[in-house]
Amino acid sequence: MCTPAQVGNAQVTAIAQGVSSPPTTVYVHQHIDNIVVNPVTPTSAPCFSKDTVLDYEAHAFSRNTEITSSVGTFNWQVLNSKVVTLNASPTGFPIGQGRFTAHTPGTTSVFASVSGVTSVPFNFVTCAVQSITLAVTGSATNNLTVAKGTSKTITATVVDSQNVTIGGVPLTWCSSEPTSVSGGTNCSANTNGSVTATASNAGGSTVIASCTPPNCNIGFTPTRPIYPDGVVSLAVTGASQGTTVWVASKGCGTTNGCVSNIAQVTTPANTVGNAASLPATPNSLLFSHDGTQVFAGTNRGLLGTKGLMVISVSANSVSQFASAPGKVLAVSPDGKKVILSHTDPTELPNQVFIFDTANSSTVALPIAGATAADFSPDGFKAYIVAGSTLYVYSPLDALKTISLTAPAKDVSFLASGTFAYLAGGSSSAVTVRRTCDNALAQTVGTPSTPFFIKTIPDATQVLAVDPPFMDVINVSTTPAAGCATSVNNTVSSVTLGQGNFVPTQLIVSADGSKAYVLTSNLASILVFNIGNQTSSAIALAANATPIQGSLTVDGTLLYVTGSDGTVHVIDTVASNDIQQISFPQNFCGGGVTFICKPDLIAVRP
Repeated sequence: MCTPAQVGNAQVTAIAQGVSSPPTTVYVHQHIDNIVVNPVTPTSAPCFSKDTVLDYEAHAFSRNTEITSSVGTFNWQVLNSKVVTLNASPTGFPIGQGRFTAHTPGTTSVFASVSGVTSVPFNFVTCAVQSITLAVTGSATNNLTVAKGTSKTITATVVDSQNVTIGGVPLTWCSSEPTSVSGGTNCSANTNGSVTATASNAGGSTVIASCTPPNCNIGFTPTRPIYPDGVVSLAVTGASQGTTVWVASKGCGTTNGCVSNIAQVTTPANTVGNAASLPATPNSLLFSHDGTQVFAGTNRGLLGTKGLMVISVSANSVSQFASAPGKVLAVSPDGKKVILSHTDPTELPNQVFIFDTANSSTVALPIAGATAADFSPDGFKAYIVAGSTLYVYSPLDALKTISLTAPAKDVSFLASGTFAYLAGGSSSAVTVRRTCDNALAQTVGTPSTPFFIKTIPDATQVLAVDPPFMDVINVSTTPAAGCATSVNNTVSSVTLGQGNFVPTQLIVSADGSKAYVLTSNLASILVFNIGNQTSSAIALAANATPIQGSLTVDGTLLYVTGSDGTVHVIDTVASNDIQQISFPQNFCGGGVTFICKPDLIAVRP
């Protein structure tokens, strides 16, 4: 037991049976009522570029009198050590000083404490990423046509808010079509500054690198995602690998005793496999981007079952999650988040559900009447449209509600991620919003409000279906630091030559060469050549009207469920309906003959 005496310090040693402990220093000082932390060298800089080394010192006070020299060693604490690293006791440093090294762009709190008293926290800011520029090694352009099996090195140049080029930043690399072009582990962060993109299957993909919280630009409020000034767009030539077509039916509805089935069609023979029963009637069918899972949404089904059905392709198994009913609107690029809209009028309240495939959990959002959604290319944000309201979802931010001046029908993010395009949001227009802060960037007038909208892989154009036209929006961006990038969109409307058709789906090929429009009143598929802006049509056999279509990654075959109960195989190269795959009229189960035709379809390698 030691009893403090006058202010000072003493060495205390314990001795037992001739063995001495190492000495410890005991500091006796006046009561500390305040600790202040300041940089050793005064600075007015708002932030410090990565790898900058700074020294800070803590000062202890008692009744406004500094007593630092008598209090001993301070303890330093950094709330997020990714933003700044700490060497609290460099050799030869005076008491109270610590050395800090700026690391990952972001902001965090730093504290100093001694004798049970903690300083007021101060914010240490490692300068935020402000711009990202991508380049393909050995190429003068970022838009390339490559052969299957080819690899390209893509390098990112990162500049911070002090206009300093920095390295070792954890960027999130994403490939829009990972089954065609790999770009590392899809939508994961690494600090290498480059990735090797390998063309593994004919088709094409967009590759981007983004500064995505919480791995980059950490802790800023509001969040500050930064997207590249442009994209790397790779069109891949060569033989396509085998494709599997998944087909299901909505025919059971909520009929008691009717069991919905799903079946695979194996290419190129186009043979139908054995049908497997589903726990509920599906209302939508979407693949994950990597082709490993199929997501089937449902409202109600057999014996009251409902909820998202997740089909594992490799395990050939089905899991159902009652916590997430509704129609599947969008799947995140990494396949970890699924957005469903529950609009069944018999089950209130109607909501939007975000299902997390990693831990099988569900988040319910108070959104009624959602009709379309899209994830940003890095998966950080999702835009959800419900009439005249736009909702912005992000795991790091509170749900944001934005009132629109007119209803929106569809939404699509630019391939680079910098902007999002809404079909509507203003009368007879496409509205454009900046992804980083959700602000309105431009309103682009169109002949009428489009039904559907899709970005082109190279991020230079956006297509909008606006009967009888296809609106081609030409995108011109002016890169600027942070969230200041501006866009100047111009639009040209090209008639598709089919009069005032009723569109039901817009599909854009992975290589960005063609777009396909399905309608409810035409027995054909409308084809739009994006390069030369010409249109044509491919007639369906038996005068069938299309219900839903899905395009192979290489773009050579379009599989379409038709009103005649068959799946039509469209050769997009020959522009011909080359085969009609028959299914039994009772494409259902349950021991009773029900009439169910295939109408939901999804294609993936």
